[in-house]
Amino acid sequence: MSRRGFCLVVTGGIACGKSTVCGFFRRWGAEIWDADDEAHALLAPGGAAVKKLLRTFGSRIASGDGGIDRRRLGELVFADEAALARLNAITHPAILEAGRRFAVSVRRRGVPGAAAIPLFFECGMAPGRAWPAVLCLSATRETMIRRLLGRGLTEDEALARIASQWPVSEKAALSTDVIENDGTLADLESRCLDVFVRYFGPPASNRPD
Repeated sequence: MSRRGFCLVVTGGIACGKSTVCGFFRRWGAEIWDADDEAHALLAPGGAAVKKLLRTFGSRIASGDGGIDRRRLGELVFADEAALARLNAITHPAILEAGRRFAVSVRRRGVPGAAAIPLFFECGMAPGRAWPAVLCLSATRETMIRRLLGRGLTEDEALARIASQWPVSEKAALSTDVIENDGTLADLESRCLDVFVRYFGPPASNRPD
C-alpha cells in the first residue's frame, strides 16, 4: 500500500549503486534529495563551508575557482581519521539539516520522496519516526573495489574510502530493506521496483491518468 508523504532513506556502501537506485525512483515519480549533492554545494565557490575548510586544512585544498578541490581534500582526509572527523564536523550538520527539511517538505506536500544519505548510520541516525524506512544497497568488497577502480581511483584510494565507512554488512543489519547489488542492472531495477511499489505504489508511468 502506498503512503502519501513518505520519505525513504537510501544508504549503503560506497559504489553499491545508490545513485542508480535514486535514478530509478526519480523516473518512477519520486522526488530525490542527495546528501552528496549538498556536500558538493558546500564546497563549491561561494559554498558555506569553503572558508572554514580553508582555515582548517590550509590553502593546499583550494581550487582555482575559489572553491575546494575535492580530489585534494579526499587525498588528505581519507588517509587521516582525525582529518576526516574534522571535515565531517564542519559539513555534516548542514547536510543533515538540509535532508531534514527535504523530508518535512515531502510529508507536508504528500509526495513520494527518497533521500540518499551514504553516511546515515555513521552520523548516528537510525530508522524511526523521522526516517521510517531505510533501504541499504550492498555489494561484495571485490565489487566495490572494481567499481571504484573504474572511476579512476587507485587501489589504495579505493581501500581507504571503503575503510572510512562502516562495513556494509553492519549498515544492512540496521536497515529495514536491503538490496544486494552484485548482479546486472536489470536485476537491480527489478528489486528496486518491488521496494518502490511497496512504499509508494505503482510507478507514475504505470498509473492511470
